[in-house]
Amino acid sequence: SSGINAEYGGDVLIHPTAKVSRTAVLGPNVTIGANTVVRDGVRIKHAIVLDGCTIESHACILYSVVGGSTHVGSWARIEGIPNNLNPNQPFAHVTNPPTFNEEGKLNPNITVLGHNTSICKGTMVLNSIILPYKDIGHSYKNVILL
Repeated sequence: SSGINAEYGGDVLIHPTAKVSRTAVLGPNVTIGANTVVRDGVRIKHAIVLDGCTIESHACILYSVVGGSTHVGSWARIEGIPNNLNPNQPFAHVTNPPTFNEEGKLNPNITVLGHNTSICKGTMVLNSIILPYKDIGHSYKNVILL
């Protein structure tokens, strides 16, 4: 059940079995999956958090997909880079740029955390793809962790 005074802005979908702190700020464009726990002071915006996750206090998740059974430590920051698509614009469409640019670097995109990933407290993951079953103990930027 969600906190009675939790702050929601824009389209937010929370599964009835999820537990969301009253001090969390969610939205716009957020989905919280079944049996997920969102603790005090968490900020989630433009993100999908799948089933069975725990998001510890004061973590921040922006422009990301968080795989099921993932643990995000307190004060961690998980952030992707928005593509600025405006769905209200006529003929809006998503372009699919290549994953890597000509220099072999990861192009800006959302961040994806695979199933059963653990992110330590205070860690930042920016514009990265983390495959399942990883324990992330330090910050990463612009990487794919296999």
